[in-house]
Amino acid sequence: MAGAPDDEQEPGTHGTTRVRRLAWGGTSALGVALVVSLALVGWGLSWLAGRASHESAPPTDVAAAPPVAVASLANADELPPSVRRYLENTVYPPGNGALTEAQSDLLRPNQRFEDYRPIPDTFSTDANEIVTVRLTCDHYYYEGDDPIELSLEVLRGNTPVEPLSLDAGATREGRAGLEGNRTALRFLPSEDGFASTLDPARFADHHGPVLVDARIEYAPGAVHEETLRLFLTPEGKIPARFTGEVEDDLVNGSLQVEIGLEVDQPGRYRIDANLYDRSGAPLAFSAFKGDLGRGDRVVEIEFFGRLLRDLGARGPFSVGEIRGYRFLDGDYPDRERMADLPGRFRTDDYSPTAFSADEFMDPHKANMIELLMEDVARGIAIPAPPIPTPGATDFDIDPEGRGEAPAAADAPNAPSTPASASRGRT
Repeated sequence: MAGAPDDEQEPGTHGTTRVRRLAWGGTSALGVALVVSLALVGWGLSWLAGRASHESAPPTDVAAAPPVAVASLANADELPPSVRRYLENTVYPPGNGALTEAQSDLLRPNQRFEDYRPIPDTFSTDANEIVTVRLTCDHYYYEGDDPIELSLEVLRGNTPVEPLSLDAGATREGRAGLEGNRTALRFLPSEDGFASTLDPARFADHHGPVLVDARIEYAPGAVHEETLRLFLTPEGKIPARFTGEVEDDLVNGSLQVEIGLEVDQPGRYRIDANLYDRSGAPLAFSAFKGDLGRGDRVVEIEFFGRLLRDLGARGPFSVGEIRGYRFLDGDYPDRERMADLPGRFRTDDYSPTAFSADEFMDPHKANMIELLMEDVARGIAIPAPPIPTPGATDFDIDPEGRGEAPAAADAPNAPSTPASASRGRT
């Protein structure tokens, strides 16, 4: 299921034929910023140690402390709890995470999940007397002018019911609700009930939701109304198209997938993709977010090396569910969708040891570590979030701001959350 853009990544280069990301350790302004940030982190750690043993140590002794390496930050048991928690939960970059069979919204991002809905007026202790209805179609998002097939089923128990009358239609929907005239739809008997075709050309000037409604007389004088929404992006509003070119490479210890686009409308884009292992099982998800100019473009989606290494991933992999949209900030709708790129694309063979074991680091993360260390140095404690339990009261913050948790005896034991849990936002 598609969502609005989340945390912004480093944007791509606008108006060039390829979108590149700054790499950790490169000779760039980013590298300089990281060195400075880590030096400040080292200052914070050294100041803490000096404060514990020599309260009156001069600032010059603290300032002379060497910077602390990223690896030592991630593995140092003596770090304050708040810093350790932050490091444990930022091993991978935002937008990267493990993919499992349970994440149907990512595995089948444009699939509908309508089920048979019982009509309340027919509720009964006898299941054979309950009338259920299912009105559905293949997808939620549709791009272009291809016909949309709708299906309607009415059952009493497990027995098909032929409605005494059926009135159906489709109406465009705007920010304030339904707009314009209702377009009539004709449902005809089919193998699985009734079927109708919605012609998007009848809504050629509409970009946004369309409400389909069906008024069903399932028994003499008994009427039920069922509704269904879908989202249209007309041909003239499709901002870009996938070329079908997909390549992969190992870059800085991560798997980089390059995807070709033809961009008609410049702007800020989000492109998502899934990664599957050599057996076809879901492995990881990732996304590109950045500005694209008009013309032929290549976006690079990075599946972070440490994530693949932790998962024991072994190629060849396959890349699928490639999809994207152009974000329209403040508009309604807030995006212009591209047509999904069908199929899966096979990568080269990679072994788990080919991927980097380094944790994610960028200027934002380095700055957050610095701020956390400054808080600890000032005596500001950041308590761990409480484990929610049935009937538990809200987490109490004591008047002195120490943020002490309830006594251990007051809370039941609970399993710890693995540090490698999904960390991405999409």
